Amino acid sequence: MHRVGQTFADARAEAGLTQTQLAELSGVHQSCLSRLEQGNGNATISTLETVAAAMGCKIEIRLSRPSVRVREPSPPATPGAPFAA
Repeated sequence: MHRVGQTFADARAEAGLTQTQLAELSGVHQSCLSRLEQGNGNATISTLETVAAAMGCKIEIRLSRPSVRVREPSPPATPGAPFAA
């Protein structure tokens, strides 16, 4: 949640708003905004959308799977060949 909070803090700063001003525009309490920006909040997506809209932004959610490297199997050992480490 910390990256989300930092993103909101950056957007608020770009909009030239204080937390108090954003609270008034969004209807979300200033202490909630503070917790959100610090990464300590537990805001719903609806709340995030409301705050973003008050700054003239929108929320975009992207889901992705972590990339997994697949190791190629080693070729079978040749009988009588020296051991390779």
